[in-house]
Amino acid sequence: MSRRYRDPQFLREQYLEERKSVPEIAELCGVSSSTISRWLDRHGIERDPRYQDGAWLRAQYVEQGRQQDEIAAECGVSETTICYWLGRLGITDGASLETADCTTCGDTFRHYPSVRDGQFCSAECEREQRKRQETVTCPGCGDSFERRASLDTRHCSMTCWGIDFRDDTDRFYSAGWKSRRRQALERDQFECTLCGLCDTAHRAITGRQLDVHHVVPVRVIAKQDRPPEEAHELDNLMTVCQMYHPDRFGWI
Repeated sequence: MSRRYRDPQFLREQYLEERKSVPEIAELCGVSSSTISRWLDRHGIERDPRYQDGAWLRAQYVEQGRQQDEIAAECGVSETTICYWLGRLGITDGASLETADCTTCGDTFRHYPSVRDGQFCSAECEREQRKRQETVTCPGCGDSFERRASLDTRHCSMTCWGIDFRDDTDRFYSAGWKSRRRQALERDQFECTLCGLCDTAHRAITGRQLDVHHVVPVRVIAKQDRPPEEAHELDNLMTVCQMYHPDRFGWI
């Protein structure tokens, strides 16, 4: 098996200069396509698709008279993609194209409304926007933390998430809770029902007893104005270790 694919110069020659495809290079080296892709990424070797090159695309479509489906098959993309780039690069009249400014880079571009929504000029800009970070304030502890702008995460941790949602549920942990908790532990033989870890081992790892988890959260019962006793029914309780408790941080 040839390991030339690990050589950045070899990859640049094959991928950029000779413009071989990833499967072609993989076959040449006797490895999988994913291996070639991984090493291209590791060496930071990228190339613009040929269909985005105006001179090349014009030569294929205008001078050589090739059909869009032929060009698409050679480039490994859909015919719609070729149609889009012919219009964007001004090779066809683009009568059905609309003009918009890219949300990420600010460049003006033309697009088919049926293909793109007019927000991003390329898939790269769309991915970049999804990765964009923003700073928000956790309602649980008040600390600031970063999250992806595309996500709606409100809390900085599972701990804060649990604290924030336990507001106004203290009354559920008064009369009868300790007794019912003990019954759940005894029923489950003082072992985690998910991994089988015993209470003695759990204390040695975490310094605390096994948890008793509510299958239907207490906060749900509270919001429905149901009596606290319903939250602590044995059928709604299960013994779990800290690793598997939804409101905890594993073994931290």
